[in-house]
Amino acid sequence: MTRTALAAALAVTALAAAGCSSASEPKAQSEPKAQSEPKAQSEPKAQSEPKPAAKPSRTAPACPEDGVVIKGLPVNAAMGTRAMGITLTNCGTRPYKINGYPGVRVLDEHRKPLDVKIAHGSDIVDDVGPEPLTLEPGEHATAVLMWRNRVTDVTGGAVNGAYLALTPAEDGGRPQTVRELVDLGSTGKLGVTAWHREGPKPRR
Repeated sequence: MTRTALAAALAVTALAAAGCSSASEPKAQSEPKAQSEPKAQSEPKAQSEPKPAAKPSRTAPACPEDGVVIKGLPVNAAMGTRAMGITLTNCGTRPYKINGYPGVRVLDEHRKPLDVKIAHGSDIVDDVGPEPLTLEPGEHATAVLMWRNRVTDVTGGAVNGAYLALTPAEDGGRPQTVRELVDLGSTGKLGVTAWHREGPKPRR
């Protein structure tokens, strides 16, 4: 086996050497290939990179025109009970005042509103009610959404939301969409707490 491997290695070396010697002769003829380097003309591809210019447009929506951004936190699920925190952050340059509850709408997979009743508070967490807040740039407030995955009516089927449309206040504002499975079962109800600097505490 050693002789065979050695012979094969020598054959490969010989072929490589032959290739180098034979290729060394046409190297002078291959010099025009150096002139035929239109690859340098392909450099406009580097000019066709408008992607860096598109970066500002991607970062701009990070802070909406109203100066606040709403995000969803991971859902805390236990025995059919769901609690999901949401944060409102002042991403602008001026103080932002809020007082009350966030606006909430549950949307289906096609982002169409579902028939869900939104109520203040819940038996899952304590809701102390609204308090006036002034958020300086960079500061945030927190609210909690609560629902139960319970099926008590098998005739109507379970309701599952795919998105949440959230606004800083109930009386309007530009909705910000958060993707989240809202498995309401047949309850058709979702509770929400008021905005606070610290999230409400679970009931014990």
